[in-house]
Amino acid sequence: MRVARTLRLFLCTVLGLAFVICIGAQSAGIALTRKAPETALSLFPLNGLAQEELAIGVFRSVAADLVSAEVGNPMAERWALEAYQKEPLTPEAHAILALAEQDEEARSEIVSLVSALNRRNTTLQAVVLQEQVAQQDYPGTVATLDRILRVRPSRSAELFPSLLPLFARDGAVDEFERILDGTSPWHERFFRFALKEPAALTNLLELRKRVPFDDQHLDQTLLVNLVAQGELDAAYEFYQRLGVDSADDDHGPLDWKSTFAPFEWAFSDRAGFRAQPSLSGEELEISARPGEGGVVARRLIKTPNSPFKIEFEHSIDSPQVLRDIDILLRCGGAEGAPLLDRDLAKHGDGFEISSPPKSCRFIEIIIEARAWSGRSPLNAEIEAIRIRD
Repeated sequence: MRVARTLRLFLCTVLGLAFVICIGAQSAGIALTRKAPETALSLFPLNGLAQEELAIGVFRSVAADLVSAEVGNPMAERWALEAYQKEPLTPEAHAILALAEQDEEARSEIVSLVSALNRRNTTLQAVVLQEQVAQQDYPGTVATLDRILRVRPSRSAELFPSLLPLFARDGAVDEFERILDGTSPWHERFFRFALKEPAALTNLLELRKRVPFDDQHLDQTLLVNLVAQGELDAAYEFYQRLGVDSADDDHGPLDWKSTFAPFEWAFSDRAGFRAQPSLSGEELEISARPGEGGVVARRLIKTPNSPFKIEFEHSIDSPQVLRDIDILLRCGGAEGAPLLDRDLAKHGDGFEISSPPKSCRFIEIIIEARAWSGRSPLNAEIEAIRIRD
């Protein structure tokens, strides 16, 4: 009896130790799955997640040209298949198996099935994205990009150049309106990216009409860039939509607002050379140190009915200062000779423009000033500018 009891105790101890060792090996294997998948797999051969990591490592090595595709792709596919067999829900193993499928119809079906398993895994979503682009499924492509960028906003710089052509397509605004609703930080970053691309401005303007940016700087930049691309009519319509009080009042006395240039004033604001409205907002103050000069203020207005006269109200007494402030009028967006180029000393009762070209739908008012070296600083005030038909 004593021998039997001792034997049973020994066997229980051995089995217990074996169980502990197995559990420890499994735990160690799980802990090492991402950092050392080969070690994890040697400790626990049934670790499908470690096999998935090995498949990913080989796949990335092929992508980085560290391993040839002829050698690496079959190896990655083998590890991915083994991972799938042990862990059927491994998303990146699914992605690699989908990429390995040569039959387009079968691959499309695989992608369609596995995309429903995990909508947050970026590798799997990248495969879904690739398939959607191949199938020209643009609404699906935009939705997939949204899912990827919500999880990994750091991939914005990588994905935005691919997203931009989709955004710039005719009819794309409807698709993007449903996605770019401001609920994710990447939406605003994409707006800022698209603002720099001339091809995207038309659709960006249309999207802005439907979706508020809630960012005045974005609106200002869109307005400036539209004008820079020669889209003056579209830019002016947008300016009017912004609800600016003076948007329909380019004639009569012009105010000194400067929020939405170029249909409001753009003022120079550098050290020693600037223009700014007075504290009351009723006058324009111009100042220049000796040796400084250039364009101090400019804005676009709708072309008045011709002929028209532009008048400057001021109380400048110095003949020299009057000669040092020039007024230019030119057609908006045009590079040709100005319609007017005179200094204030020649103002008289105003400057008359008899017949601007019919194509001149907007006129740019430009004020230049200069303080000559060796003379006193230039300081002047203009009380008002009036347009009279």
